[in-house]
Parts: sequence; structure tokens; C-alpha cells
Amino acid sequence: MYHRITGFFFSTGIAIIFLFLSADAFATSQWAKKFNVSCNTCHTVFPRLNSFGEEFLANGYQLESTYKRNWEDQYSINAGDVFLDELQNLFGIRINLTPFMLETNSFQKDSASAKTSKLTFGNPNWIQTFAAGSIFKDVSFFAEMEYTESAFHFSWFYFNFTNIGGSKLLNLQVGNLSPMQFASYPNRLRMFAATRNEAMRIKSSSGKGEASVDMSSARKGIQYYGRTDWVTVYAGISPGTSSASIGQTLGYWGGATVKLPESATKDLAGTSFTIHYYGGTDTKGTGTAKQIENKYSRISPQLTIRYKDMFDIQAAYVIGKEDNWGLVASPTEDFEFNGIGIAARYFITSDWSCGLQYDKYSSTNEVAGKKVLDYHRLIPVLTHVINGNISLSAYYEANLLDIPSDTKVNKFYLNMRTMF
Repeated sequence: MYHRITGFFFSTGIAIIFLFLSADAFATSQWAKKFNVSCNTCHTVFPRLNSFGEEFLANGYQLESTYKRNWEDQYSINAGDVFLDELQNLFGIRINLTPFMLETNSFQKDSASAKTSKLTFGNPNWIQTFAAGSIFKDVSFFAEMEYTESAFHFSWFYFNFTNIGGSKLLNLQVGNLSPMQFASYPNRLRMFAATRNEAMRIKSSSGKGEASVDMSSARKGIQYYGRTDWVTVYAGISPGTSSASIGQTLGYWGGATVKLPESATKDLAGTSFTIHYYGGTDTKGTGTAKQIENKYSRISPQLTIRYKDMFDIQAAYVIGKEDNWGLVASPTEDFEFNGIGIAARYFITSDWSCGLQYDKYSSTNEVAGKKVLDYHRLIPVLTHVINGNISLSAYYEANLLDIPSDTKVNKFYLNMRTMF
């Protein structure tokens, strides 16, 4: 126990020293390099976008005419009406590192021993290389490759075709994309980098189908969206995580987001409300004697409230329903669950912020008197932004389930994120 306590304070001390010694470090990403602006032009704390960043994303990584007189001015080279950007303005790198983690009731020395706390040091979670930008006027792309200790994989990889025919009402995305990119709680460019809305991560058929998906992660598909200053509508289809539909069934989604623009209220700019729907059919046993189907749906009302770049809150409620959760030949009842996720951040200063993440979901279905799905946690977060795109956050994940304390896994960890 002495060594564990010593290790805890040693690692925490190293992290604090890192914070203050790194305060003058410099790093930048491609948008900052291209337009000569700071990263907080588009982000509050990376990866969370502010209202300006959301508009920049929806416009295909192009500044609106309000901020740039001519589209051509956004490019370095005009080679016979082919506009070429410098390569350094297209490429970036992100790094995710967990210097220290303490998990209660997670280590067991042998089968006769009680579970104790487990320590983890210097975990390099992943490094990402990504390229993004405009290829030509209103044609852009985003490609992200992630390397972990085990493998490479592409996560997000899509093309944007924006302002088709000169109209903000006609835009398309094609590739490995997010069906909730334009929702109030997208769960991708999230408020706290290390946490997600867990109710949105529940996969259809408990993840055991041929095309099991959750609500928000990357999937192959095509998405339409149209926008005005006040409203964005979107709709898309997808065969799932593979571009070939194994069971020849599709998932489909749609939603509408009402957003307060800066022209209406500067203090509350970016405050929005969304109604999101996702549905589809998962399958099992395609090509065998009988293909089994599971029709599923998700409905999610969502809200974002922003106030003077000081306070930021997101909330989403999720209602899920499936007619064959277990993918069995003769299902006897529908499977239903509901959940809520809330993320809130307050900026103490421009460099320090505190926040909370709350997640809870459960199913109405039970097995042997226990709910099939049951999840409940609260996470306080303290973040220090070193220079806009280097940050260190301290998280404490508290398990709030009504279970014996000696079985609860609570976590305290430090997480560092950087991009350049």
C-alpha cells in the first residue's frame, strides 16, 4: 500500500510539473496555420467546437464570406484556375496519453485474494494522423487514421460537397461519417475528450448482429444536410460499419436542429435544440436456412446551452426500442431502454475550467430479477489548457449503481491531449 500511495503522489506531482513547465510550449493545427488564427477561434477546449467552429465545419472548412471576401483568398496558389493549398495546411497530428490511472476493485493477486486497486502509468492510448481541407470551392475531405498499440484503423473518412448550386440548403457527405454531426449533442467533437454519452453507445442487438451499430460512431453512408442561420436539417442512410450491406438491410436517420445565431444574440450564440431519429434492421444468419431480423429505433431530444464563452452545457435523452434484441428465432417481447447524458463546463479563467459528466441508462427488461442494461456514473473534470491545443484533464469516474461498495470500480486518471 505504501508503494501505491507513493506512486500516486509521484505521478500526480510529475503531471503538475508538466503543466507549469509546458505553459510556453507552442503547437498548432492546420486550420490555425492556414488562416493565421488561434485554435480557440473554433474550439472552446479541444475537441469541443464553439458556434463559429460548427459553422466552419458545416461550410466545408471554408470561412463564410463575412470573414473572407473572396473564396480564392483562402488558397496559396492559383495554377490555371486550380487552387492549391500548401501541404502543411492539410495535415495534422493528435496524441492521446494517460500518464496515470487508479482503478478501485480491479486487481486480484490470486483467486483467494480480495480485489484491490490497480495502478496504470504512462498509457499511450493512441496517435492520430489526419488530413482535411478544401480540394476546390465547396469540395472538401476529412481523413483520420488512428494507431494504437495493436493496430492501425481509419475512423472518420468522408467527402463534403457543400453549397451545391450556390445554396446552403444543399449539402452532401459521403464516406465513413457521423449521423449526429449536426446534432446538439453529437458525441464526436465532445465537451470532455475522454468521455462520451454512454446511452448513445448502446449497439443494436447487443452488438451481436451482422450490422450492429450505435447512434453516433463512424459508419459508412451518405448524408444530406441543409442549413439556414436558424435551422439545420439532415438525413442519411447506411449499411452499417461495412460499405457492403451483409444482410441487405440499411440504417437510416434524420433530425432537425434549431440554433441561435450570433446575429440574434451574442451572449447565447450556439444555443440549440435537436430532435434526432435513428432506425434500421439488424440481421443474423444471412445465407443460412433462415435470416433472423431485429428492427430497432432510437429517438433523442437534445439541448445545448452556451453563455458568453463561460458556461457550456449539453443534455440528451435517448429512447431505444428493438423487437428482437437477442436475435432469436421466436422473440417473445420487445426490448426497451432509456437513458440520459449531461455534460457541463464552467470556465474559471481562460486556462482553467471545471465540469461534470453524468450518464445513466437502464432497460425495462430483466433477467433473473436484474435489468439487462443498467449503468449510472458521475464524472467531475478539472482541465488546464496549456496553449489552446495542449490540455491536461483530471477525471474521477464515480460508479453510482446500487451495488456493494467492494464491487464498484471507480477511476481517477489524468489525460493529456494535444494536436499540431
